[in-house]
Amino acid sequence: MKKILLSFFATSAIFYSVNAQTKISFEASEGFTLGDILGQNANINTFWSDSASVEDTAEITSEKASDGTNSVKIINYDDTELGGIYITNIPSYGKTTISYDIFVPELGGSDNMFMVFTEEGGLINVDFDYEGNVLIGNYETQEYEEITTYNSNTWYNLKAEIDFSTREIKYYLNNNLIHTGTAIGTATTIEEIDFAIDNFGTDAYFDNIQVKDTTLAVSEAGKKDIFTIYPNPAVDVVNFDVAGKINSVEVYDAAGKLVKSVNDGAKSVNVAALAKGSYVVKVKVDNKTYTKKVIKK
Repeated sequence: MKKILLSFFATSAIFYSVNAQTKISFEASEGFTLGDILGQNANINTFWSDSASVEDTAEITSEKASDGTNSVKIINYDDTELGGIYITNIPSYGKTTISYDIFVPELGGSDNMFMVFTEEGGLINVDFDYEGNVLIGNYETQEYEEITTYNSNTWYNLKAEIDFSTREIKYYLNNNLIHTGTAIGTATTIEEIDFAIDNFGTDAYFDNIQVKDTTLAVSEAGKKDIFTIYPNPAVDVVNFDVAGKINSVEVYDAAGKLVKSVNDGAKSVNVAALAKGSYVVKVKVDNKTYTKKVIKK
């Protein structure tokens, strides 16, 4: 199949004033439910190339997942050029890392896009294309460069490290550096992140979207994790090491179902009655929320 790559695309997004999330894995513990993603989170909206917001463009699904049990599936529509989700209210840092996991079920169909925009326009454009190539786009030349390859039916992690002071962007695939580029313009604020496909016959799955302050991560290197749980795996009791007053503890099973909730302020939770398996522990401390996975033996 012969195919012409997409022209560079910017959505006409509506921006929301809602607290930004630094990680989105589309889990029940984050407030997501299976089905159409539209309306589930004020920071996430859907689009087609000919419409600002469309139902059934993307759905929360448990068919595939790289982190937890759910992911977002962007659904192929043959009658539109481009469709997907866009995320607004992105945290802004001097050095920012944006990463996500992608699963392409088969080649020979759609291109699968990751795009980042500042107030000045396009900043990042990565395409897992229909032939199994990873391409990086240049918003100045309007051209793509073929960087490496990927396989279908496999989860990959793509990470972009942005240094707004030096205007350097480093791209990593599964933590291996694959390209170093330059951020055009002078903008230092990320306005929007897009995940999309170009509707040539195949769907795509995206998961584990994270935005991190790289400067903070470097300065905190070697310091103790601010939230730890132990023992892990656990038999009867899971303990927490965290600063501050614990307001509540919730435990979710692998299907995202709340199976235990306590509000006594103790830095532990009894899991002896739970079946063996993988769980997510969600601890609310003051105005912060921490989550970690734990294995019940």
